[in-house]
Amino acid sequence: MTGRSLEIAVRRGEETVPATIGWRREGWRYAVTISSARFDTIDEVADDAFEALCRIRGHLEPLGWRIGVVGAQTDVWPSEMARDQGGGLRAYRVGTDRIGDLVDVFEPADPETVTTVEAQRAEADRRFELIRNADAH
Repeated sequence: MTGRSLEIAVRRGEETVPATIGWRREGWRYAVTISSARFDTIDEVADDAFEALCRIRGHLEPLGWRIGVVGAQTDVWPSEMARDQGGGLRAYRVGTDRIGDLVDVFEPADPETVTTVEAQRAEADRRFELIRNADAH
């Protein structure tokens, strides 16, 4: 698999600036890189691209930066199958009553529509629990 890169927006406070995010397969792992004129280039490698993205976000979020990609939106989280078989490049839109469509994790999004990894993970857990409870009844 060859790598790809996209121009996206990142936001901190009232400042929105362009950045480039790229991902590639390195052996059986995935590498994600983000660069902008406003911060140093950050590279992370993980077992799947979504996890590498979360690690990148872990560097930038304490500094106030939010990365404008669909994979950072509150209602998006990958299944284990999407991570294992698809490398975490796609994830599900998770509603409060059902799991929705697959979306591309690195698709550009308005950085005002994204959240932190911690908040996203908590919301995904909450939504999956709601779906499990609804299915049990």
